[in-house]
Amino acid sequence: MAPPSRMKSPRDQFLTQLTGIDREFNDWTSWQLLMDWLKRQPWQKEFFGSEKIPGRLLHYSILANEVSKYLGGPEERV
Repeated sequence: MAPPSRMKSPRDQFLTQLTGIDREFNDWTSWQLLMDWLKRQPWQKEFFGSEKIPGRLLHYSILANEVSKYLGGPEERV
């Protein structure tokens, strides 16, 4: 029998539904996939502001939280 899979957090479920990236957003691979997705969005300049990648977004859990919050979804404790 297979071990039970860990359920995704509400934030990760929300981001998966929007981005099509089916994974937990808790590592650097996830950060890169989410960042690549963000760069393709028409509203990316509004999200990033005047910086290419703001320093505050250089950690994977913070990036996932900020994107989720920006799009009206849930956040996780960091």
